[in-house]
Amino acid sequence: MNLRHIEVFHAVYSVGSISGASRLLNVSQPSVSKIVKHAESRLGFPLFTLVRGRLTPTEEAHILFREVDDLHSRIDTFQRAARNLRSTSEGNIRVGVLPSLALAMAPRAIAAFRRKLPRVTFEVSAIHHDDFREALVSRDCDFVIGHQASTDPDIASARLGAGRVGALFGAGLLCSELSSIPLDLLREHEIIDLAPSVAIADLVSPILSRATGNSPGIQVKSVYIAAALARSGAGVAIVDEFTAEAFVGPDLHFRPVAPAAEFELSVQHLATHPLSRLARSFLDLMREMIRTRPADVTPHVNCLNAMAACQH
Repeated sequence: MNLRHIEVFHAVYSVGSISGASRLLNVSQPSVSKIVKHAESRLGFPLFTLVRGRLTPTEEAHILFREVDDLHSRIDTFQRAARNLRSTSEGNIRVGVLPSLALAMAPRAIAAFRRKLPRVTFEVSAIHHDDFREALVSRDCDFVIGHQASTDPDIASARLGAGRVGALFGAGLLCSELSSIPLDLLREHEIIDLAPSVAIADLVSPILSRATGNSPGIQVKSVYIAAALARSGAGVAIVDEFTAEAFVGPDLHFRPVAPAAEFELSVQHLATHPLSRLARSFLDLMREMIRTRPADVTPHVNCLNAMAACQH
């Protein structure tokens, strides 16, 4: 069977009729019938029989379809990739992002990109850092966005921007007039700890150690849970500013810690699969949005006596 045979067989089997397949493929019914007969001649056995006037797959067709369906899916993936490489105005982008980026930064970038290019479609997954490689190798994602560049020789990385770590806290718990929160101020409060499996745990760990003396009352395995606990008044969450962006409001504030704790954002993809022009265009937009974002996640009031006020 050649590729045309496979395409027609897949269509007839899937829709259950010659007429339906002809509409799906946008060709005439006689053409579909001719290709099916030619495929059967090549194979040496029938693929379909008429049972009470209905086209019914043979047992051989059922067996063959299991193989053809996988091949047809791979051909579709190939055609989609070819379209993406050719076009800068339409195509499909499959992106994986850390959960911390999935609620605010990535959605804003995707919305902005589709306003410019509405014919571009997206498949978005929230993926933990430890699963990045599998997502790329399995081709579930064209690229992933995380907090640090990969050292894997099979993975190519490029800088996307930078972010800050800070305190997410309820109104009145810490002084929202400060532009940053000194670590010494955190000692007087319940701090929500991040488990080692969280992407920014290594960066947050020294902050938590200084603020809690290594004895936090709550430890979580997700920045989402940490932020939700802070919103519920359970304590102060030490999170990245991109997570905070999705949660801040009149009753929940975010301020960077002092001394500053910053991290890199990087985009990663298989070294053997360079990014398409469409993907690069999207990442350029996201890079610019990160670069030009406001200095503060929420506005604050500058006050010369803020530190003194917060200490009383």
